[in-house]
Amino acid sequence: MQEQWMESLLPEDEAEVEILCFRTLLERARLASMMAPLGTLYIAWLVWETAPWFWILGWMLLNSLSDSITYVLSTRWLKQPLPHTRIRAALSWQIVLRVLQGLSWGAAIVFFHSEGATAAISDMIILLVLIAISAVSVTNMAPSFITMLTFCASILIVPFLFFLSLGESFYINLSIGLGVLFLVEMQVGWDAYRQFVEGMRQLVQNRRNRRELELRNSQLDALNQTLQVMAVHDQLTGLYNRHFIVEQLERQYEMFGRYGSACTIVLIDIDHFKNVNDSFGHGVGDDVLVSFARCVEPLLRQGDFFGRYGGEEFMLVLPMTDRIAAAQLAQRIRNKLKESDLLSGQQHAWCVSASFGVAQIRSDESLDSWLVRVDQALYRAKDNGRDCVVEA
Repeated sequence: MQEQWMESLLPEDEAEVEILCFRTLLERARLASMMAPLGTLYIAWLVWETAPWFWILGWMLLNSLSDSITYVLSTRWLKQPLPHTRIRAALSWQIVLRVLQGLSWGAAIVFFHSEGATAAISDMIILLVLIAISAVSVTNMAPSFITMLTFCASILIVPFLFFLSLGESFYINLSIGLGVLFLVEMQVGWDAYRQFVEGMRQLVQNRRNRRELELRNSQLDALNQTLQVMAVHDQLTGLYNRHFIVEQLERQYEMFGRYGSACTIVLIDIDHFKNVNDSFGHGVGDDVLVSFARCVEPLLRQGDFFGRYGGEEFMLVLPMTDRIAAAQLAQRIRNKLKESDLLSGQQHAWCVSASFGVAQIRSDESLDSWLVRVDQALYRAKDNGRDCVVEA
């Protein structure tokens, strides 16, 4: 099951995992290089009275050189991250530096080995420091198993071979113990490496899932907004649809009942629209409806509601507007229609006009009777020859 999950990562996700592992390795390497001088000074203090000062100084310089290079390179690569294509080469440099560090640490056993009754005790103390450093590196270098393996092998191989060369049973037993320790460290290190990498894989997968979820949420938000617009707008003209206009009528009727707020509606019908469809086709008729909507919109106030009531009929809901002001607006719309050529591009001399019915809400009527009055006013405008405004 775990292998199937690991294979599900995309190539770009695998690259991101490698980048995260390498960056973590750099961060830990820089911290370790800053702490390493403490171990160096401690060993130097242990052997100060038993080893020649030039041996101590030479070993300290050797040990500090790789730490200094590690600190400089790690700091540089953390500030200026490398592209994924260069990470493998940079990791090779890290491995070389770890080998140098491990060998210089392990060389302390050779540099500071002494003869006498206290030699074994001194070797044991230095060996404990080296074992502690190698044990800590198992978790510290978990982002890269090969780096961890080379460092632990380098730090333990020197005392391992040196103790074997001494030939004494005590040191041979120490060598065997170092071999067992190395195997245990590698087993623990391999587990730590797998857990770390799997954690990084999970982190990258979670990031990818979060990005996909955010993208889908944004798409859903956009779709919801589109659906909300479609739910209240006419698909052809972009104006409010009949359902929304009726809702506004009901709201204005309720506002009038509570606060007595004036409201007037204007019902508009494009004259002889059937002839436009019959003469030029329904496509041209649709263009006329859209052009009519664009012609009227600039004349409206913010807060006015303009919608397609059905077919070629349109309705204006004008809150806080009396009958006289609404009729004046209807006249301005009527005059603008005369100045606009809604059938531009067609070879004809046809001027599109409209008839208007105007009705202000009354205190003694229902919503239905209000609609009946404005509808009757529109019919009277048609009976009067069309292209006119009639107030109810």
